[in-house]
Amino acid sequence: MKKNKVFLISLLSTSIIFSACQSSKNNVTASDTYNDSPDLEINAEGEEVTSSPAASNTPVTPKKKNALEEFFTYGNRDDYIKYDESSVFVKEFGLKEKRATILVRPNDKKAGYGCYYGTVYYIVQFDETNRKKLAEAMEAYLQDFENKNLQRKGNHTERAYGKISYRLDWGTLSSSTPNHGEGSGYVGYEFIKGSPYFTISNYPFYNDAFDIIGDSVTRESHQLHYYFTKAQIKQLVELLSEDKINAQLVDNGYMRAPTEVDEY
Repeated sequence: MKKNKVFLISLLSTSIIFSACQSSKNNVTASDTYNDSPDLEINAEGEEVTSSPAASNTPVTPKKKNALEEFFTYGNRDDYIKYDESSVFVKEFGLKEKRATILVRPNDKKAGYGCYYGTVYYIVQFDETNRKKLAEAMEAYLQDFENKNLQRKGNHTERAYGKISYRLDWGTLSSSTPNHGEGSGYVGYEFIKGSPYFTISNYPFYNDAFDIIGDSVTRESHQLHYYFTKAQIKQLVELLSEDKINAQLVDNGYMRAPTEVDEY
C-alpha cells in the first residue's frame, strides 16, 4: 500500500510538471506587424528595418493532449463544458504562448478561457453583457489598428477601451480550481518589441474561498495580463459568441433547441 501511494504521488507530480511545460509555447503564433510609417518597418525585436518577410497571422491550434494529461488536467467536467481550444500570450520571462481551453459554465452561462499562468491554472469567464463589451473593445482596437491610431508610447494604453467585469477561478490544476473571485479588469493594448497586442488585464481579485477555507488558500489572485494578436482575439470572440455557447448548452442537454416557426 505504501509503495502504491508513493507511486501515485510521483505520477501526479510528474504529470503536473509535464502539463505546465506542454502548455507553454515559444511564440508559435506570429505577432502583428504595425507599420505606422510608410517608409518604416519594425522587425520582431522592435528594430527599424527596410523590409521584413510576410508572416501568417492565423493562430495555431495546439495539439491535443494524451490520455494521461487529459486525466489530470480536464477533471472539472461537472462545472464546465469544454468545447474548443485557442491560444493566448502571457508574460513569463518574455511573452509565452499558452494553450487556452474554451469553456462555458452551464449554471450561469458564463463563458471564457482557461490556461496556465506560471504554475497556476486560471479560468477567465464573462457573462453575456461583458462578452458584448469584449467584442466591442475588439472592434475598436481593430479600427484603431487599421487607422494607425495606436500609440507606441502612450500612457495607460492597456485601459484604452475601458473596464470589463469577469469571474476568475484558479488552482494548481485545471481539474482543481477551488479559488474564485469576481471583479473588474481593463481592455486595451500594449506594444511588445514593436508589435501591438490586444490586452485583458486586472489587479488581484479577492479570493472568496479564503473566507471559507482560510489560510490554506491564497487571499488574492495574481495580477494578470493576457496578450492577443488580432487573429487570436478574433478567434476568442467568435468562440464566445452566443450561437456557439447556446449550441453547446443544447448539445449537452442544458437547454432546449428553439422551436422552428411554420412558414406559410
